[in-house]
Amino acid sequence: MKKIVIYILLIFLNLNIANSNERSEKEIKLGVFLDDLNDIGSFEKIDFSPIGMFPETATGFYKKQTIANKKFIKIFITQKGLMEKYTDRVILGMAYFEYFYMQQLKENKKSLEIFEIKYPKVNAATKRNLKKLYGLSKAKKSMREALGLTLYDSPETAIKRYYTLYKLLNQAEIKTIKISKEEKKSIKIHNKISKNISKLKSLTEDRINMRLSEKKFDKEYNKIFKALSKDLKKNRDNKDYELLTSFVIEIEKLRDKNLEALLSGYKISEFVLQNIKKDKIPKKFEQDLSNANFDDFQQEELEILGKITKSMKLNKNIKSNDIQLHILNLENSNVPVNRFLNVYKDELNVKLDTINLMVASATEMKDWKLSDWANAWKNPIPKSIVDEAGIEITLSKDEIESIKAQLAMKNFKELIDLEEFNNLIKTNSDNFSQIGNDLTLNTQSFEFSFTLDDFARSFGDAYGIDINNYSDLTDLANAQHGANWSVEEYASAYQDNVDIINALQSGSISSFDAGQIAAAANSSLQEVADTIRAATSAGVSVDLEATAQGLGYSSFADAVSAYNEQHGTNYTVDEAKESLGQ
Repeated sequence: MKKIVIYILLIFLNLNIANSNERSEKEIKLGVFLDDLNDIGSFEKIDFSPIGMFPETATGFYKKQTIANKKFIKIFITQKGLMEKYTDRVILGMAYFEYFYMQQLKENKKSLEIFEIKYPKVNAATKRNLKKLYGLSKAKKSMREALGLTLYDSPETAIKRYYTLYKLLNQAEIKTIKISKEEKKSIKIHNKISKNISKLKSLTEDRINMRLSEKKFDKEYNKIFKALSKDLKKNRDNKDYELLTSFVIEIEKLRDKNLEALLSGYKISEFVLQNIKKDKIPKKFEQDLSNANFDDFQQEELEILGKITKSMKLNKNIKSNDIQLHILNLENSNVPVNRFLNVYKDELNVKLDTINLMVASATEMKDWKLSDWANAWKNPIPKSIVDEAGIEITLSKDEIESIKAQLAMKNFKELIDLEEFNNLIKTNSDNFSQIGNDLTLNTQSFEFSFTLDDFARSFGDAYGIDINNYSDLTDLANAQHGANWSVEEYASAYQDNVDIINALQSGSISSFDAGQIAAAANSSLQEVADTIRAATSAGVSVDLEATAQGLGYSSFADAVSAYNEQHGTNYTVDEAKESLGQ
């Protein structure tokens, strides 16, 4: 049973690009490397648990991990279909995972020791156990990063954060939305396409990171690409998927030339599909937290919610920068991804509003003028201010262009300073860096009639606040509601933040906002749910019959029947298998 649960957990994989040294044939076949041990970690008994998470009789780690194991199975396997409805349970499941993971480290301590001593010449059992632990560590990393934590934060810190958010989301009023048969069909279509895009992305990452051989990569890739092509062809009458089809055909040409650019293409495709889902695919449930009550929250828990709010905003900025890097990589590889994305935004009503800046190739950007930088900035800025006399002043076209150009330049310099930039951009990286260096000189030579600093000082004068520049204004916002926005991120959402500052100053809201936390959490959890639908994305096969028997049923069919009876559903065996990615 434990083996089955481990396989199920691998669906959470969220692989990251890393610089890979040349690997030997044995290492590639192994697929797990010595330096992975840092992320896998070592056993450390967890004595802590929040009040209410376990029965009072569960006083030791062994009892707690046993209960956590069962709870995790219930949330993510036997009641998987309820995850979209009860997002609080998903968060609680992540807390239970911390105990489960530690138990796996304890049970596999000998394999870890053998692996470290004999690497890469290890036996089949050790290889199997290490691949399992490696997958679990990546699941752990993905879950923690969703709430602003790392693998190196203590289990106690992670459990507190998970459980506090669970307490908040558990108060949500759940609204069920009736959807039509046609809408159900659109959900199914979208999920199938998303699943195969995710699989291709994961395969490409593994090949870049030398975790599978070229022969195995080609075999798996061809099979999945064929299935994706079939689904896209079936839905070519839908403009969203018709455009995606043309993009996939374009990036597929990179397969034998540039795997990093191919990976960027699949990450962009995944990003677009996530936004199509957000903007166009009907939702079955809504969680309303407008009446959340914080009387039962301790001071430490309120502080934790503030940290969660901050981390959600940081994650948003990190994801924005990441997708902009992949846009940069594709444009630099002569793939017109900006044109592709603009069609979604301008013609197909897919907002893509997390993209602050539309970058281009180094050849094109080196000749950009002020107007080009301004046009590259995609998020709106306010077009008027109120002076100290209470008179509204409308900014001129040139003043707005100046502000947008400065924001674009600041964001671009932020991108090329990221470690991921050098990992990803293999050609023209020096040219991009030179463009960034030149921007310092260019911005000094621009004679802007109205700068960001002017805008900030005017705001300060209007509200009686001592603000000398735009950085001061950003610092004020960060201090007011425990955030850590960059100047660019704060500017892109300026008006909303001004409204929040005013409310904070009047004492009308607290230092965190329940609705914002819920919306951000649901967005992160939806990504988890999407990866669940791609259960075999990491090449993992789930033994459904063994899973069912481990849960006390004589067969998988009996388990499906029991599920239908308990929840009033009518899944067939084939439909249930499909929902589990089989």
